[in-house]
Amino acid sequence: MDGLKVAVTGSDDAAAREVADRLAELAAGAPVAVALVPAPEPGAHHLVVGVAVPEEDGTVDVRVSRSGEAVRELWEGRIAPFAGNLARRRRAPRRQQVVLTQPDPTWPAQAARLKARLARVLGERARRIDHIGSTSVPGMAAKDIIDLQVVVDDLATAVEAAALSHEAGFVHVAGPFYGIDRHGTHHDEQVAVDADPGRPVNVHVHPVSSPIWAEMLLLRDWLRADPAHRREYEAVKRELAARPGHDVNDYSLDKMPWISRALGRAQAWARRA
Repeated sequence: MDGLKVAVTGSDDAAAREVADRLAELAAGAPVAVALVPAPEPGAHHLVVGVAVPEEDGTVDVRVSRSGEAVRELWEGRIAPFAGNLARRRRAPRRQQVVLTQPDPTWPAQAARLKARLARVLGERARRIDHIGSTSVPGMAAKDIIDLQVVVDDLATAVEAAALSHEAGFVHVAGPFYGIDRHGTHHDEQVAVDADPGRPVNVHVHPVSSPIWAEMLLLRDWLRADPAHRREYEAVKRELAARPGHDVNDYSLDKMPWISRALGRAQAWARRA
């Protein structure tokens, strides 16, 4: 069926089946398919619910106990709004003020699950899919938003890929959108975002001719390579986030002068590496 695909898995088969049955009852008549899946295939579902799954297991999106109250809270707080947003191609609500959070060691695993969903629907259209941005740099405080970058052949394919991301649980946002390279030049991109209220995501789709995608990977790798660079960037971000009345758009634009200078240093670093 079309709609939100939810997998329920867990080491306790009886508990997982009980949760799957309760969710299926709640989903009756809604655009949601719930399946009990002992070993979910990467990327095959929009949301994987774990029952009695260890914290270190990175294959699930959300953990829930078998209690009826917990299952209902999961349905009402996440699954039902996710399904409604996806059906209406509506982005999930998101705060407009910048809040930096402490590093979350699960960010890479979360990004890997999201990448698998995109890769499954985009196929050969995607030359590569990468986790970028501050959540891709271990040990760095960041907004709790996973940034993914998709590189495709051209802008027409970028439009197609952003629209197809709906099948992976995302919503294509009408632009125009652009990235700004280190020289201040604007380059068109396509953007998709989360329908899931429980996991903010930005998907940036760039044609391969754009320099933006390579610059984002270079900046990520440079920050990963040196804790001093991470501390410097984090100090800039904290200062900008603390400015009164500063929203997320102001924050993103005001970071660009530092990023442009940092990319020059990163290019020198890459040549020496």
